[in-house]
Amino acid sequence: MEHTPLKRRSGARPVRSTISSTGKAAIIIMSTFIALVLIGVSAYTYYLLNFDTFYPGVTIDGMDLRAMTPAEAAAALRLRHQPQLDEVAITFTFEDKVWNFGYDDIDTRVNIEEVVNEAYKVGRTGNFLQRIIEILKVESEGRAFQTELTYNTAALVEDIRQIAREIYIEPQDATITFNNKQEELFTFTGEQNGRSVSIDKVLEDIKEKIKNGDFSPYSIEAETLYPEITLEEVKTWTTKLVSFHTVMTGTAERIHNITLSSSSFDGIRIDPGQIFSLNEATGPRGLEDGYKNAPVIVRGVRLADEPGGGNCQTSTTLYGAVVRADLEIIERWHHSWPSSYTEVGQDAMVDYPTADLKIRNNYDTPVFIGRTIDGDKLIVEIYGKQRDHYDNIEIVTEVLSKTDKPAEEIVDEPNLYVGDSVVEYASRAGIKCQSYRVYYKDGEEIKRVKEAYSNYPRIVGRKRVGTKPIGGTEPTDQTPADNNGNNTENSGNAGEPDSGNSGSTGSDTSGSNNEGTGGVDAGGSSQDGSNEGNTGENSNGSTGGSDNGNPGGNNNGNTGGSDSENPGENNNGNTGGSDSGNTGGNTDANAGEDPGGGSNDDNGGGAGIIAG
Repeated sequence: MEHTPLKRRSGARPVRSTISSTGKAAIIIMSTFIALVLIGVSAYTYYLLNFDTFYPGVTIDGMDLRAMTPAEAAAALRLRHQPQLDEVAITFTFEDKVWNFGYDDIDTRVNIEEVVNEAYKVGRTGNFLQRIIEILKVESEGRAFQTELTYNTAALVEDIRQIAREIYIEPQDATITFNNKQEELFTFTGEQNGRSVSIDKVLEDIKEKIKNGDFSPYSIEAETLYPEITLEEVKTWTTKLVSFHTVMTGTAERIHNITLSSSSFDGIRIDPGQIFSLNEATGPRGLEDGYKNAPVIVRGVRLADEPGGGNCQTSTTLYGAVVRADLEIIERWHHSWPSSYTEVGQDAMVDYPTADLKIRNNYDTPVFIGRTIDGDKLIVEIYGKQRDHYDNIEIVTEVLSKTDKPAEEIVDEPNLYVGDSVVEYASRAGIKCQSYRVYYKDGEEIKRVKEAYSNYPRIVGRKRVGTKPIGGTEPTDQTPADNNGNNTENSGNAGEPDSGNSGSTGSDTSGSNNEGTGGVDAGGSSQDGSNEGNTGENSNGSTGGSDNGNPGGNNNGNTGGSDSENPGENNNGNTGGSDSGNTGGNTDANAGEDPGGGSNDDNGGGAGIIAG
């Protein structure tokens, strides 16, 4: 079958024109729609990107923050966590005491502000497309944040320290009191334990409890502090270590001075390492201090009455006791000649304030010293802890050399008749000696230690011989005396008069070295004296001078100067002077103390002026 092609009508419009009009309308409609969509999207995007509240899906501690501002979210979270903070209560207990602390005391806080600020950043970082994507993602998937509870237990340090101070009790050592001359010689108080708190341990425990959420009361445990000294220990300090005495002789004034000066150490306690000074204990020993005039050695050769005569017997008796108790001698001086009340080389001269007797307790427990006057006996007793390494100490003296007793110098005396004579002061032999501490255990000598070296100088006396013809005018009495009316050659003043006044030092009147020797009960200490072969060793607590057999060592406690027997020493044992009997170059040598213009005790310690 054949088809005949249609023929186009003359004057008809093309079909394409009709389609174009419809398309334009559609395009316009579509464009309008798209524009509206874009406007809507833009508006929504603008609106979405400029929220002042949290985006949907953001939570903190499970709380939905949708439509909340940061301030509203923080307030809501604080309200939620306040009960949790209120639970943070710390309570310390000890016995019946309680101390309470809250969360503020340990700086407890929840980091709400920090977490709110971090959560609010969601959907607000990056370009707009990144923000839209994050906002939509968070809304569909959610974004959760958590706060954290923090605290600082170190903030309690000062509070815990204060608690520790309230709980602390200092341990109390047992005590001992020496009651010399009383029926109960020693009294005691027992020791007491103390207690303390370990601050570090309490802090560590509290930190662990809070970490575990445990806020139950914390019971503080105190540590027991034990005292160093117990009652059992102090009762071992009561053993009588030694009892030593000398016999007091001479005038009532002399005995008064001994009694007064020896009272200065009656009942004293010397602790370990402590130094006792007799001069410090007595203070000045002048008339205004209660002392009386009694014979003392002047210029090292003669006697004269001065305040404090007799005090050297006090120091000598104390010295005799402490060396037998094995205490350390820091300073000791000897006299111009041996004393009658103790053995040669065992005397101790004092002269306030220049020559002293100083003692150190070289043990690790205290010692106690008591003094008793029993008739004519001056008794010194020392108590302490019994030594294990020895039972008792004896003091022995070895005489190293002794000179002859020279004849007196003869001086014409026109006021004495021919045939009459007076000895102004006696001649004396020179003696050098070394004393020792001898230690005994179970009756056997176990060691011998040098104690002190003494050098008593040879003294040439002076004798005045009358030249006045018999039958002439009655002579004026020129007899040298010791202010007691006694001839100085034989004063009759048994016992060595010490001094004790300012610038006075003591010695004896008889020249005997064994008469009236003191008695000993028990044991004593160590001062290593130097003998004639001991170079540079200070024997008597002094410095400087030397004798022929003691180069560099102090033989008599003298310093400076020299004499014929003692190179490096001053004539007559004076200190630092060149004039015979002068101290420090003072030609009067008595520094205003000796009314007779005398010098220091000759070789009796050097620094003194008068020795009794």
